[in-house]
Amino acid sequence: MIAVELARQGRRAKGWVTLGLVAAVSVLLAVVIGATRAAVPERVGDWGSVVTDSSGLTLPLIALSAMQLFLLPLAVAIFAGDAVAAEAAWGSLRYVLARPVSRSRVLAARVAVAAAFSLAAVVVAAAASLVAGVLAFGWRPLTVLDLQHTSAFAVAAATFEPADALGRLALAAALVAGTMGSTFAFALLLSTLTSRPFSAMAGGVGLGLVSRALDNVPGLHLLGPWLPVTDAGSTLWTGLFLDPVQVDGLAHVVLVQAACTTLLLAAAWLRFLRADVLS
Repeated sequence: MIAVELARQGRRAKGWVTLGLVAAVSVLLAVVIGATRAAVPERVGDWGSVVTDSSGLTLPLIALSAMQLFLLPLAVAIFAGDAVAAEAAWGSLRYVLARPVSRSRVLAARVAVAAAFSLAAVVVAAAASLVAGVLAFGWRPLTVLDLQHTSAFAVAAATFEPADALGRLALAAALVAGTMGSTFAFALLLSTLTSRPFSAMAGGVGLGLVSRALDNVPGLHLLGPWLPVTDAGSTLWTGLFLDPVQVDGLAHVVLVQAACTTLLLAAAWLRFLRADVLS
């Protein structure tokens, strides 16, 4: 089933266009920043800062930090929102379910393929910006300024050899992908509720926007730690590039994401099992 779904998704232009757009924006960031702000410090998260032309490894940090606010959640929501709604819109879902395969297997295969493409979007963003950065600024050690501990008398910074920085980048990409689990699951749930993929995609993106907006309402600070997407939680991965590593609160964020994602996926599964999707 997964091979069938993978082949189906591979034949569709929307997925490749989405990944191509992610790659293009990553390269565009490298070109624009390299041409206009190469020697200017760029913020990465709450406390990190990098000078772009100091190493090509700065570009993936900048790209992930910028794109996780909207473009990457949009890509994830597109893949998840299409999983069921696209077939329902074309009227072909009834023929898929007419085969002697359980609905659970059909949904599991679609979720697996959509998740793979969603993860690919994050990997493409990091890889494209890394290649563009290395071509522009070279394969040199990565230096990250720690703004939290920098003072007028001393500059706090951490320097990582390229191989070390690359390993941290891989972990950072995994964490960025993990913070979008709730976006993916909510878009998938909406995909089982509607035959309009755009509505499911918009709802998935909207979850993150609404969650971040609520997190910034002064009177709702107690609610903040339990929201699925927050500005503070989304940038925790940048602490991997400080010395010592600063990932306080990461376990809590992972727990909240896991809980939200599990509940939303369970709701999507129940909806798909019980809904009259053949009509």
